[in-house]
Amino acid sequence: MDTPALHFLHGYKNATKPRSVQYPESLTTWGDHILKRRLDLKLFQKEVAEILGVNVTCIYNWENHRSKPRKQYFRKIEEFLRYKPVF
Repeated sequence: MDTPALHFLHGYKNATKPRSVQYPESLTTWGDHILKRRLDLKLFQKEVAEILGVNVTCIYNWENHRSKPRKQYFRKIEEFLRYKPVF
């Protein structure tokens, strides 16, 4: 039996998955930087909270601009981000 010709398959297109609607448009706060890194690594807020040694509520509040991290967390955040944000 002959295989049907698939004339419409001339190749394929490379497409990247669209970014999450949560992805920050600009990086202007600690929360924006944390959110971007978390989404890039495909982590949950709970996982980032464990890495940084804070409550998951802190991550939620930072990412949603409800509060800012205290100075005592800056070094841990910079280690997580792998860079020091400039504001």
